[in-house]
Amino acid sequence: MYVYINFVKNINEMVKKSKYKLFSYLIENHLIYYKSIRENSKLIAFAILEYLDYNSIESIINDLLRKRVIQYYSIQIEPNDKHKKILLVNFEESKKERIIKAFNVVQQSLLETDEITKFLKEKALEKAFLATFYQKINSNTSINKNSESIIVTSEKSSTVLNFYTIDLDLIENTHTFISSFLNLATNFRKKILLIFNFKIDNSEMIKISSYFVWQSDNVNKSPDLENRVNNFFRCNLIKRQNTKIKMLFHFFWRLGINDIFFFLNDFYELFNSNSSHISPSLLEINQLFEKNLSINHIEYVRLSKNLLFIEQDNVLLILQNLKCEYIHKIVEKYYSKYFVYILILNDLGYKELLEMETIKLVKNINVINPQEIHKFNYKDFKKKLKNS
Repeated sequence: MYVYINFVKNINEMVKKSKYKLFSYLIENHLIYYKSIRENSKLIAFAILEYLDYNSIESIINDLLRKRVIQYYSIQIEPNDKHKKILLVNFEESKKERIIKAFNVVQQSLLETDEITKFLKEKALEKAFLATFYQKINSNTSINKNSESIIVTSEKSSTVLNFYTIDLDLIENTHTFISSFLNLATNFRKKILLIFNFKIDNSEMIKISSYFVWQSDNVNKSPDLENRVNNFFRCNLIKRQNTKIKMLFHFFWRLGINDIFFFLNDFYELFNSNSSHISPSLLEINQLFEKNLSINHIEYVRLSKNLLFIEQDNVLLILQNLKCEYIHKIVEKYYSKYFVYILILNDLGYKELLEMETIKLVKNINVINPQEIHKFNYKDFKKKLKNS
């Protein structure tokens, strides 16, 4: 597993204005440097850290992200080497001294964890950084386009890169998805890299995108991974992307390959598969609520598997996991006319919801504790009607 962190304020603008040669870099101790070929002489640098458990460093990484110490980071997982865990950090500055200072801050922050950590240097650093290619990159390396694929060619061999996006909203079991995907990818006997990219938006919400790269040394072989993966998960989970050569730096620096992002709060279970708590299913809770509403002679209308209209002035939203964007849409639509009840069955999602400023500021919102569903007073729905 690899995590790539970037300290660049705007990577797209930075690349447009500064221009860098992707395969021209300098290695000094724990850092790989890129220098702009234009007059502004901006520097990009990467450092790579080995670690044991992503959950042990996740809070530190996201804290750096929220403070804008870093501007994005990405997790990369290799199915054939899924026990190897690496964190890659990226810096962008005009002076090397500032990069070194920033590196020292990150190094100190991560080494303060209880887990064993180790920064790679020199040859080990280069090998990990270039792990996405079969061959060593040199001045003779060329990049070409063949249909939807990108071909990276050196003197002795070629690597064909095929890109696929992942629609995270279609994942049913988030806490087992990564392991299921890795097991499936291992059966393909192909070199596949699974990547999650993390950014923060203007509202201080962390967003993620996901894609994977299928690598081959056979230029003429057309991959059938899209059908095989989608058939396995029984939905259109992945889609092949036609990536342009000029966008290869997005992959090489572990950026997202499109503009589709999801809220991290909705997908914490993707990276927390060791959670011992198993929340009740949406079906079980829906059946429980409908039964108790009927027993208490409370009228309701079901609009969807997640949404109920109750009596004349209540809306009940029930979700298995936190879905921030969906919740915002429901609240915006109903809060001015109805009392909105929100129940997140996952404990972590419930706690994250309580911390959302948009929820705290709205008076007509009631967040139900999933651990206290059995104590819920269904007659409250009628009390609000009488008191309105």
